[in-house]
Amino acid sequence: MGVMKTAAVKGIIPAGNKVSELRSNLMRLMTEMSIVLEERFGEAGLEAVSEIFKRLGEQDAIAMKDRLGFGNTLQDSHDAWMVIGHVMGSKMKSDWVSENRVEFHHLYCPQYDAFMERGKLYCDSVCLPYVSAVGKIGVDVETDVVKAADDKGPCVKGLSIK
Repeated sequence: MGVMKTAAVKGIIPAGNKVSELRSNLMRLMTEMSIVLEERFGEAGLEAVSEIFKRLGEQDAIAMKDRLGFGNTLQDSHDAWMVIGHVMGSKMKSDWVSENRVEFHHLYCPQYDAFMERGKLYCDSVCLPYVSAVGKIGVDVETDVVKAADDKGPCVKGLSIK
């Protein structure tokens, strides 16, 4: 038995490998759930996916407030998005357009890649409902899509005060 296999069987998996495997599994789950529910239920299936991810985002926003001490400002919404991006392995650059608006450019989005591998972008059903809910950490903060994801690359999203 090889060293890596022996270590894995005994539960000795380096933290980086655990995180990579978890991320990979989450990406596959987000993609496959969207595909199956759309195949079986059409638009109603995608609406269900959106509702699931909206609820998860709302729950994660509460958890970040409780566990990480996030407040209610646009800066807190920005920081929450950065945390989520790091957790999911995304590389993002944020540009403050004004004191009331920040835009996020994905330099790398693993979910985009997972969707593209399966031939359809489910960003509007999975990612947007989730990050919009997380963005509501800030009072009166809204999310918008500056540039939708397409076959040329990931989206650009913005947060702004109403």
